[in-house]
Amino acid sequence: MMVEFRNVNLLPFPLAKRIAYFHSFVIMERDYKRLEHNGAEMSGKRTRSYRCAVHHRDREVSSENDFHLLLEDPTLFARMVHLVAMEMLPEERDRKYYQERYTCCPPPFFIICVTLLELGVFAWYAWGSGGVAAAAGPVPVDSPLVYRSDRRRELWRFLTYSVVHAGWLHLAFNLLVQLAVGLPLEMVHGAARCAAVYLAGVLGGSLAASVLDPDVCLAGASGGVYALLAAHLANALLNFHTMRYGAVRLVAALAVASCDVGFAVHARYTKEAPPVSYAAHVAGALAGLTIGLLVLKHAQARLWERLLWWAALGAWAACTLFAVLYNVFSAPVDELHYLPPDPPPDPGF
Repeated sequence: MMVEFRNVNLLPFPLAKRIAYFHSFVIMERDYKRLEHNGAEMSGKRTRSYRCAVHHRDREVSSENDFHLLLEDPTLFARMVHLVAMEMLPEERDRKYYQERYTCCPPPFFIICVTLLELGVFAWYAWGSGGVAAAAGPVPVDSPLVYRSDRRRELWRFLTYSVVHAGWLHLAFNLLVQLAVGLPLEMVHGAARCAAVYLAGVLGGSLAASVLDPDVCLAGASGGVYALLAAHLANALLNFHTMRYGAVRLVAALAVASCDVGFAVHARYTKEAPPVSYAAHVAGALAGLTIGLLVLKHAQARLWERLLWWAALGAWAACTLFAVLYNVFSAPVDELHYLPPDPPPDPGF
């Protein structure tokens, strides 16, 4: 006589084990039906692994690799999140976790606000010049936002120069790279971390220009843009073996950056006055290289990588301190009228 239950031959087992097996299966079947009934309205919130287990239990799939055939087509938002995860995260487990958890709340507002501000300032100056925007300049050197070495006492200029651009070609390049790199970075790492890297690049660019190239003015968001680009590329290089198309992305980024820096150097030494400094490009990249690796979330690092990052941070902090002290104690003569006048001598002495 064959005693079977759910395609399992129970005859070789003692009677007690048969009863226990049947009893345990009834309990499991009852619990499963209760979970399925109570979670019917939460089907959209179930994870991929849970749904795969349900389909595997019902013999609808033979393995997890075939599970994607049963899923509905992903939405546009899901495709975007998947693309961001594949491009910005090095580890596969981090990519899956990010795709399941990301809800775009809060949205990447920092990069969007900075982009709108730069567009608004450019439109304002274009409207003030008769509604015509040139492809490459001129720079509104009389603007209270542009950095100038003879106005270094006006401290806001060390940051506000990034919202003024020398022509729509300069603006278009910075906005394109800023959105292409900054938006995914902010979606993954958050607004605070992305803002820290961006502002560090902007500040590093103005400080470097004040020391290395003080005879020119400074305009454009290249310092912040190159900081974001360098931070992402440095993180990709440290996880090169797990990043997709790492070599292609590195070569493409270096080619674009080289063309932009070459154009800035050419404009610096061939154009008529007022010249615009290119030091912000290099200083912004160095700031992003150091600050980004410490601020942005990354895979678990090895000991030598952490030591290298802290050494780079120390070097960047030392350079920043030197530039600040240089600007404080080496004011040029034509800047003295910004200082408060000396008090009159006491007539009693």
